[in-house]
Amino acid sequence: MGREKFAVDPVTDEMRKRARKLGIRTVWERYEENRARSKDAPFQATCMTCQQGPCVNVKRTGVCGMNKDIIVAKNLVSETTIGASAHVGHARRIANILRGVGEGSVTAYSIKEPEKLDRVYKGLGLSGANTNEEKAVEIADAILDDISKLAGVPKMLVYRALEERRRLWEEKGILINGGCPEIMEAMNRIAMGMDADMENLLLGACRLGLVDAYCGMHPATTIQDILLGVPKLIRIKTNLTVINPNEINIIVHGHIPALADAVVSAAEEYNDKLDPDSPESPRVNVVGMCCTGMEVLMRRGVNYAGDILQQELAIATGAIELVVVDIQCTQPAIVDAAKHFHTKVVTTDPMSKIEGAIHIEFDPERADEIGRELVKMAVDNYASRDQTKVYVPDHEPHDMTGGFSTEQLLEALDRVKPGDPVGALVDNIKNGNIRGVAAVIGCVTPRDEYGYRTVELLRELIKNNILVVLTGCVATVASYHDLLKPDPAYPGVGETLAKFMDEIAKANGLEALPPCIFMGACVDNSRIEEVLNAVADYLKVRIDQLPVAASAPEYIAEKAIPIGFWAVSLGIFTHLGDQPNVAASERVVKWLTDDVERIFGGKFYVEADPYKAAEKIIEVIEEKRRALGI
Repeated sequence: MGREKFAVDPVTDEMRKRARKLGIRTVWERYEENRARSKDAPFQATCMTCQQGPCVNVKRTGVCGMNKDIIVAKNLVSETTIGASAHVGHARRIANILRGVGEGSVTAYSIKEPEKLDRVYKGLGLSGANTNEEKAVEIADAILDDISKLAGVPKMLVYRALEERRRLWEEKGILINGGCPEIMEAMNRIAMGMDADMENLLLGACRLGLVDAYCGMHPATTIQDILLGVPKLIRIKTNLTVINPNEINIIVHGHIPALADAVVSAAEEYNDKLDPDSPESPRVNVVGMCCTGMEVLMRRGVNYAGDILQQELAIATGAIELVVVDIQCTQPAIVDAAKHFHTKVVTTDPMSKIEGAIHIEFDPERADEIGRELVKMAVDNYASRDQTKVYVPDHEPHDMTGGFSTEQLLEALDRVKPGDPVGALVDNIKNGNIRGVAAVIGCVTPRDEYGYRTVELLRELIKNNILVVLTGCVATVASYHDLLKPDPAYPGVGETLAKFMDEIAKANGLEALPPCIFMGACVDNSRIEEVLNAVADYLKVRIDQLPVAASAPEYIAEKAIPIGFWAVSLGIFTHLGDQPNVAASERVVKWLTDDVERIFGGKFYVEADPYKAAEKIIEVIEEKRRALGI
């Protein structure tokens, strides 16, 4: 198809033009303004460790004697540490809520999935509790201990990772202790006068990938399922046009769904009290953004307004009364955009305030009360809306099917092959209906035409009978191009993959499955490992032998870096659409894209062109098939 013929999502394009006319600088403008300053790749070899320098654009060594390879590796460890701490912080917050539910101090949430609670309780090696509440407290304590323990492998890692991987990680010296001590030691590692061994630094980054997975993503997803419900198949609408100009609009934005869930409940409570025959009483319309939006999408059926790049564009509709943010990916520019309208921006986490925003601290013990307070704030602010400034593009929202939790996926497969759901998947990998599986994850960027890299990569993969699972903001642009819309004709899907998908759909009484499988927010990458572990265990092979690959075609956040190191440490070929800040060191690049494969079986591969990337992913998958004799 090619970039020149790629059709950009018209809603986003239209709103970008409107934002420019309004004088709102969006992420695209800021990218172009900064692009010229970042062309000099050796700038990546700038050291910020001490005050002996400055050591900028190091050619040989810095003042202390560190060469550019060490500097680049240290900078990468720094980014990886930040990324891991983001997901560990998420897990810590949600674990404390679970503990409060078990103790009875938090009443806004309850144990919605007692079966999963029991399964996790036993999986963590716990015993002795008599009630669900006691189990909740013990699970929370075990996870909080995983986060803080000074010595000993986290229980979640023992529960979730395959024994073969645990042995390998121990042999290579990257088996972790508690999350916070590991993060502390990572910062210690890159302090002045500390680690100056490139490979040791990069193996330290691999350690942080395990921290991110087993002290961050796995516990966060697990607890959110227990408290808020295991996602089931659900149909919703996506894009900025889910913003209703005739209603009171609230955006829930960020990554932790606890407060957003309370806001949704408060909005439903408010709407239920309205007189349906009164046109002067507009309803409250809660829409999601970023990963918080994906969480309430999967569990509450909330329509999805947009991704990280569409934050200012949503506000530019002039129809948003309130933006409620929690943590991560909420860009400060939303406050500047809001100043053009009546829109109020509310931050809710003490670690994630924004200058110019209103701050209302989230307290799980007052979740219901805070949810109602926020809905009232939006309702009261509706009177301040200038209707002459309201503009929502005249395009229909897109259909999207989500909710493919591990449990839902296995349940759907079980109806194809009762009693052997993993076998249903494996059978179709063996017979070639599915050539392999690709996990496409992460964000979207302002670098190319909006969505180009992601959408074209997805199209190439599904055309070649690669089963694609999605997590994170990549699902947004996929939905805008109908790659998450069920269609019994399976347009663009390879013949044998379409046949398998249709078999699953018919077995579950559905008209069709979407071309790609949406598994959730960025913390829900943990679900992907659960599926891979089940397949590897079924076939009695290592994960690095499976015909699978991972891809982050448009990653931008630090969180993506430890996720990538985790994937590579699992043994997965991992494609990146952009090179991390390592180009100044040929040795670091070689280690990441070559040497690391000899250690773990996985490696990084960098390619911006989606067609070349898809070709390479397919080539790797076919090599894995041949090695397995299938």
